[in-house]
Amino acid sequence: MKGRWIYAATASLLGNLTSLLHPAITVIFSLLALFLLKRNILTKQNMTILILIYLSFIIRSELAAEYNRTSLTGNEGDFVITLSESVKIDGDLLTVLVELTEKKEKLAARYKIKSESEQKILSDHLRIGMTCRVNGTLQTPPTSTNPNSFSYKDYLNHNSIFWILELEQLNLSDCTHNKSRITLPILKMREMGTNHILEHFPEQTAPLSIALVFGDRSFIDEDIIASYQKIGIIHLLAISGLHVGMLAGMFFLAGVRAGITREKMTSILIIVLPVYAILTGAAPSVLRAVFMMLLVLLAKKLKAPIQLADVISIVFAGYLFISPFIIYNAGFQLSFAVALSLILSAPEILKKFTHPLSALLSVSLICQIAAIPILLWHFYEVSIISIIANLIFVPLYSTVVLPVVLILFIFDLLTGGRADFLLHVLEKVIIFLNWIAEMLSAIPNSTLILGRPSPLMLIIYLLLIPAFFAGWERSKNKKAIIKNGVLPVLAIVIHYFVNVLTPAGEITFIDVGQGDSILIKLPYGRGNYLIDAGGAPMFETEEWKMRSDPYETGKDTVVPFLKSKGISKIDKLFLTHGDMDHIGGASAVLKEMKVKSVVFPQGAEFSEAEKDLVVQAKNNKSEIFFTKAGDSWLIGDSVFQVLSPFGGEMGDGVGKNDGSIVLFAKVGGLNWLFTGDLEEQGEGQLIKSYPKLRADVLKTAHHGSKTSSTDLFLAGLKPRIGVISAGRNNRYGHPHNDVMRRMNDYNVKVLRTDKQGAITYFFKGDSGTFSVQLP
Repeated sequence: MKGRWIYAATASLLGNLTSLLHPAITVIFSLLALFLLKRNILTKQNMTILILIYLSFIIRSELAAEYNRTSLTGNEGDFVITLSESVKIDGDLLTVLVELTEKKEKLAARYKIKSESEQKILSDHLRIGMTCRVNGTLQTPPTSTNPNSFSYKDYLNHNSIFWILELEQLNLSDCTHNKSRITLPILKMREMGTNHILEHFPEQTAPLSIALVFGDRSFIDEDIIASYQKIGIIHLLAISGLHVGMLAGMFFLAGVRAGITREKMTSILIIVLPVYAILTGAAPSVLRAVFMMLLVLLAKKLKAPIQLADVISIVFAGYLFISPFIIYNAGFQLSFAVALSLILSAPEILKKFTHPLSALLSVSLICQIAAIPILLWHFYEVSIISIIANLIFVPLYSTVVLPVVLILFIFDLLTGGRADFLLHVLEKVIIFLNWIAEMLSAIPNSTLILGRPSPLMLIIYLLLIPAFFAGWERSKNKKAIIKNGVLPVLAIVIHYFVNVLTPAGEITFIDVGQGDSILIKLPYGRGNYLIDAGGAPMFETEEWKMRSDPYETGKDTVVPFLKSKGISKIDKLFLTHGDMDHIGGASAVLKEMKVKSVVFPQGAEFSEAEKDLVVQAKNNKSEIFFTKAGDSWLIGDSVFQVLSPFGGEMGDGVGKNDGSIVLFAKVGGLNWLFTGDLEEQGEGQLIKSYPKLRADVLKTAHHGSKTSSTDLFLAGLKPRIGVISAGRNNRYGHPHNDVMRRMNDYNVKVLRTDKQGAITYFFKGDSGTFSVQLP
């Protein structure tokens, strides 16, 4: 199989996907096998081996799925746990991965810290490897409640974790040091190294150094991570093949200079590299680089030359066989896709470029194009300026930041913290680089939001991108390169127009917990409307309890959902009234999306939060509108009419909730009524003003509060479906039992985001269907 291991890797991937994704993948494997035989690329003997590899990976993945289950019932309350990693303390929340001592099952443990003094004690004394006796309750991890959103449950299950352990208490007196694990000394070194950097390195340099030395970027500020991700250089904050190669090279040369023979240094590297993989957290990119280097070193030691394409193929197949569920990991996908693209491109493409700048540009282009389908699947957007950003940052990181960080870390350790001056200089460099990243990420329209590709669109990407690389390899001149460059652009254009020109539309009640956010996406790109953006009330809290990156509805739920749908522009953002559970996420929407107009209710007294949103909207060049009853517009076959607020007609006694924007719409063959937080008085005024008002679908007002959805209102409106947007186990008891009883009395079918997650109506023309995220 020499020079043919890439086909074995492909067979292993297809076998894995056949088991974990869909049996129809068998057809793809069969077509590939037939093609390879017909073109005489593989012999019948090779093909037999390929089929055996394919079948073995199906069996391996089936067995992995069969045995990937919990041994717990969920009713247990007493546990003896061993800390499998360093604890992470963020404000008053402690999280750590633990292992049950007796059953050897992993759990994700959480503990709500009671006081600032307890926070300090746990931070100073709770260490990896400790075994503790604790009390707590087991909870099922939350799954995704919105389409395309991240499922924490799936993520944990793919890592053989099935429960979240909510600890009731965590006393150091109940903990003892455990020295039974073989890898514990290495993990303790990692913990000690991390703590040393946090104590001795400057504020901006410390988090970056921990990421580059130990592969843990959880200490880096979320805004910096967002900036790096937006401009396509997030890979620089993770340990990659470049890091591993540079460290191994430095270690090898140091040994040779110290008088150790090259043969012995090769043997030492083979022993040290696996230790380094554990020391840096064993991320997929690290494991790939380490095991590729191990294979190369072993081949060199055995004097058996091996091609790099075979090396990465063998490592890929081996990794997948050992850990079948790793295929779901974005880091695994990106690491192997980019590395393979560079390896396959090196012989024919990269050798054409002799100038360092053109070579770097071509490497950056290859990496970015290879990553496009993976980035779109997981993050829904790609950076337009990533190639420029990589041209700036890659040379600086590879020749300055990375080696300097490594050298200063070692020097600081050996000298007992005497690298202060040099670290101060490095701090200035890091601050400057972070500033450049923030400036680049702030460039308008610097990312292309296309949404998650459909399976068919994914196939188009996976056909056109390799075709581009193949054409580039065969090209003899610049004209031919440009001609082939049309292929990945074509894939992007197809993806864009699939979103814009689709005849289908949707209305989605996004699950934002205790709040409202509703997307109306009209067919043929005629309009995207967002009614409210969710949010949560702001409470003052003690400084020690504050989280470094607290959950924010707009940033963490609404914006990712919109991007996953390929939406980068909101035509109208309706903010029905000033409650934070309706407008709290609007700032993130205004920041991340192009919003043409923001619509407020006329006559409302603005809160400080609403005033801030007006300023932000004006700064973003969004139009500000104040709407009232009687405003209407027509878009294609869809009709929209504002029914409330009534301006001065209702007098000064109107509360904030009854001053909500109420929007009536005829969309997708149904009549819709979106009511904000309308209460009994507002509902009565609505029925009085519009006695013939009827609605097929009612967005139940005020999250199902007892003060809304009165008998008078339901009897007059005669809805067939009522949608309630409320949070799970919310403190207000929404929806109220009286509301549910009234809905039942009037034969209204109720759909609830707290029970069913996001609720979507997909339509074409005048017909459509409802679907829910949670069955």
